Amino acid sequence: EIMSDNVKFISEIERLLKQKQDDYGEFDHTSYVMSGILEKYLSVYNNVEVKVPLKLFGLFMIFLKCWRVMQSDNYKKDSFDDINGYAELLRRLVINEQEKR
Repeated sequence: EIMSDNVKFISEIERLLKQKQDDYGEFDHTSYVMSGILEKYLSVYNNVEVKVPLKLFGLFMIFLKCWRVMQSDNYKKDSFDDINGYAELLRRLVINEQEKR
């Protein structure tokens, strides 16, 4: 029973990630672009070079989704699906970055 639930959960996450990738593009690419934008903006604003880790975008999106859950009195399945999806994408990003070192 538990194994079956785990398989369903993994299948649902994979389906969601594929759909989001088709709609919005590669998460790793988006993380790279968003980190670059933040680095440039913060560097100019502070007049000093600022580095932003790639994982910041994924963390920010998880925080945003958590905030939306906190602000709503109603259960919204897609909010929790998004949190799970971003956590999985962030996990993969961190593993990929570690393997590159």
